[in-house]
Amino acid sequence: MDTKRNQLIENVRQGISGAEKRQRVLEIAAKLIDDFSEDFNWTGFYMMDGDVLRVGPYVGPVTEHTVIELNRGICGAAASQKKTVVVDDVRSDSRFLACSIHTRSEIVVPLMDGDTVIGEIDIDSNRPSNFSADDREMLEAVAKVVVARLRRLPQ
Repeated sequence: MDTKRNQLIENVRQGISGAEKRQRVLEIAAKLIDDFSEDFNWTGFYMMDGDVLRVGPYVGPVTEHTVIELNRGICGAAASQKKTVVVDDVRSDSRFLACSIHTRSEIVVPLMDGDTVIGEIDIDSNRPSNFSADDREMLEAVAKVVVARLRRLPQ
C-alpha cells in the first residue's frame, strides 16, 4: 500500500481518537474517507439495527435507501457474506440499488467486531472500475480502526 493510503488510515485513527460519541466517530471517518479521492461520490456508513442496515453518517447526495435488508443490494450482500464486495460496473450487477443514475462502481466493506457485522463502509463512484486492490486493503484497515474506536464507546 502506498504512502497516501497509509496516511488516510493514520488520519482516521487520529481523527476519531478524541470522539466520544459513536455518531461523531462515523461522521469524522466518513469525511476523511471521502476526502481521499475526488472520485468518491457517496461515502458513508450503514449500521446494523437488528437484522437491517440503517444509513448512518455520509457525504454525498441524499439517498432514498435509508434501510436495507440483509441479502438486498450490494450493502446487504456484504453484510450477509461478512466480506468486502467490489462491483466494477454496477449496471451489470442485479443486486445494485440505484441511488444515482451516475454511479458506476461501488465498494462495501463490513465493520467486523469479531464474527459480528456491526455496520459497513459504503462508497460509490461515478467512474467504472474505480476501486483497486489497494483501495480495498486501505478501507479494510480503516474499518478495523473504526471498529476499535467504537468498541471503546458506550452503545
